[in-house]
Order: sequence, then C-alpha cells, then structure tokens
Amino acid sequence: MLYKEFFSALVMTAIIVCFAVPLTHLEGESQVVPLLLLICMGVFNVGQYILAGLRHAAKMDVKMSLKGYPLWRVLILFVLTVIYLFTLQTVGFYPGSLVYFILATLIAQPMEVTLKGAAKRILICFLCIAFLYCLFTVLLAVQIPKGILGI
Repeated sequence: MLYKEFFSALVMTAIIVCFAVPLTHLEGESQVVPLLLLICMGVFNVGQYILAGLRHAAKMDVKMSLKGYPLWRVLILFVLTVIYLFTLQTVGFYPGSLVYFILATLIAQPMEVTLKGAAKRILICFLCIAFLYCLFTVLLAVQIPKGILGI
C-alpha cells in the first residue's frame, strides 16, 4: 500500500509540473496568481509524501482509510477542470465559468441532489459570476477571454 500512496504523490507532482511548464510563458503580474496556486499545490504535495511516510511508519492500512473516498467523483471533477481550462478561450470566461461552477458544485456535493438544493447552488453560482464580473470587468477593467460569443 505504501507504494500506491507514494505513486499518488508522484502523480500529483507530475500534474504540478505540467501546470508549471506553461507558467514560464507568462511575464510580470500575470504570473503571480498561478505561481501562488502552484506553491499551494506544492505544499499539499509535500504533505502527501509526509502522510504516506507517517502511514507507513504506523503500519496503517491505507485501504481502510480510503474506504468510501469518492475517487470517481474526484476523477470526474479533474476531467471537468481540464475541459474548462482548454475551452476557456473559445467559450469565454464568464459563460465557461458559470457552467463549470454549476457542474462542479452539483458533482462535488456528497448528498443527493434535490431540485431545491440544485436551484440554490445555481443561484449562488450566478451570484459568484456576477461578483467576478463586477470585480474584474467593471472595477479592475481586466481583459477577460470573451469567447466566440463576445461575452
């Protein structure tokens, strides 16, 4: 089991490296936020290695600690995130983010999705996008990917 945990940490390291490579093409202030996110991912990745070592030292059964962990949900969310990132330029930031937020909140929810709960989550997603619009487009006048619809 130790090998699976260390392999998982190595996969995460590879993902961080894959995200870091395009970062070398950014310059100046556009590099700050992605760099901070990569640093946070790196800290969590180091935590993975530490946790794997501690579990190995304690002879903890990792299968029992992962029992009930929603691996398929995490995989679906990862694929959804990759699709979102690759289609951001084409779809546009605001429509793409709205669809991504809605799908991600509905998929990530561990409880059964009810109509009332889904409606609340969709409303919250709209409010988040409205906030981002006010912040980035109105207040900061940041250039946002418009997409093919110009939104």
